[in-house]
This record gives sequence, structure tokens and C-alpha cells, in this order.
Amino acid sequence: MSISGSNDDLELCRTWNLPLETKNGWARLVFDHDVLVPAWIESETPAISWDRLRVLGFFEIGSTNEEASLKARQGAPEGLLVYSESQTSGRGRKGRHWSSPAGTGLYFSLLLRPENSLNRWPLLTHVASVSLAQVLNELSAERWIPQPLAVDLKWPNDVLLSEKKTAGILLETVQQEQHAAAAVLGVGINVKSGSLSDELKETATSVSAEAGVSIARRRLLVRYLYHFQIGYELFKRGQYQRILDQWKAHSSMWDGVPVWLHDGDQRRLVVTCGLSDMGALKVRAPDGTEETVLAADVSVRHSR
Repeated sequence: MSISGSNDDLELCRTWNLPLETKNGWARLVFDHDVLVPAWIESETPAISWDRLRVLGFFEIGSTNEEASLKARQGAPEGLLVYSESQTSGRGRKGRHWSSPAGTGLYFSLLLRPENSLNRWPLLTHVASVSLAQVLNELSAERWIPQPLAVDLKWPNDVLLSEKKTAGILLETVQQEQHAAAAVLGVGINVKSGSLSDELKETATSVSAEAGVSIARRRLLVRYLYHFQIGYELFKRGQYQRILDQWKAHSSMWDGVPVWLHDGDQRRLVVTCGLSDMGALKVRAPDGTEETVLAADVSVRHSR
């Protein structure tokens, strides 16, 4: 890809470590599977669930979910991908900060407009986490990496490698009178080792650190978008039980596992005992009573 811009534009590209070659006053962006370029992402991603993928990229932004929500309110169609090299206000579940250093991770949001009943929309989080689990397992099967990855799904929205958080998912809804309701699905993936601050290294990891080799970010993103569309088609057809079965197949935690249930300042030890048909977690207290836990209210931790 050749570009002809001002010195400021070229300096910006260099600041963000884009691989450039310059010759006769022209600058060429060197093709690389790690570089995030909207046109390359669009051309490499097959269109299954929409007519074509539309990509909006940023070097730095507050939050990709906020930008995608804005585009949804403006009437943008389904199949819009908003990504950024870095986020200054990236967030996870319950407003927690999501560390988003440049060049080391994938931080993106997908705009969706499903016609399914709103009470089924939380299952999109399950579709998103299963899709990443499928991709990571493929990395091992296709010999992208020299060793298998210990992939696990933690309810409701985390993807783990070797029992450490590697990715998180944030589903938000946008509703207004002028346009159909939309879902904004935010995904953050630690791809390179540099994506983690020192204080996070005990509880989090990256794909490349676990793989033992550097994983190309755009190649991972494109493969993920393919798998997500396959799962999204199941969702649109109402095949909810199949989605739940896939999630269970990739998780060791959904049944018979002692966990701590955190609700505000309260912490209770319970045992997982399945998922509801809406994807909520079922747990059993020590006295034998069962309850259904909603993702909006609680977080779940392994007991130690």
C-alpha cells in the first residue's frame, strides 16, 4: 500500500511503529500480518453474516465500545468493526479499566443488529468467547505454535490460558427510537507479552507468552472474525442450546466446581451446577439451595 502524505502523517506512522519504506517521495506500508490496516482487514475477512465487513481504525481512542455505540445511534449498519491500537479509557465488565497499550493487543468492537429477542442477547457473550477458544485451539492444531494451549472459559466473559486471563468481552446495548436496537460487542485480547503491566502478570497472560512464539495480531483478528460469524449465524437461527453446548465444551468451570461468589462486599462459597437457557450460571449453596446468577450482578472466582 502506497501513501503520499505530509511529514506529520509519516511521523505519526513511525510513532506507531508501522513498517514503512520510502522511495522517490512516496512511502509504502510494508505488508505484515501483524499490522492493523482497515483495508487489509476488510479484504481478508470473509463476509458471512453481513454484505461486507466495514472497518474503522484508530491509532488511539477513548473506548472502541463508545465509538461503536455512537455509530449505532447514527444508524451505522451491522458488520461495523471499530478497532484501536490503544485505548485511553478501555473498560471491562462493571466499569473496570482494561489496559490497552499500543501495538501489543487487539482492542475492538463489533456493531450488531440481531432481530432475536433481547433476553437472548447475553448469549452473544458466549458466542464471542467460544469463537476465541476455537481460534486458539486451531493455532495448536495447525502448528502455528509449538505446543498446545490450555484454553478455558470462565463465566461470564473471560477467556483464560493456563488459568490466567487472556481476553475479556463486554456486551452493551444501544436503543433509540429512530433506529433498531443494536448490540456492541467489545473484545480485548492480550496478544503480545508487552500488553501486561507488572501488577497484572500474576493473574493475566498473553497469547504469545503462552504460545512461546510471537502471534501476528491481524491474522488472529481475521480468524476470530470468521469464527464469530459462524457462531453468530447459529445465534440468529435460534440455535441457543448449541451455543451453550459449545461454551460448556470449552469450559472446565460450569458444573461441579467450588467457586467464590462475590456480590458487593459479600463473598460466598458455592458450587457451580450448570447454565440456564439464557446462559446464566447456576450455583448450589452449602445448604443445598440453588440459585441463578446474572452476569450483570456478580463475578465468579475459583476458590483457592
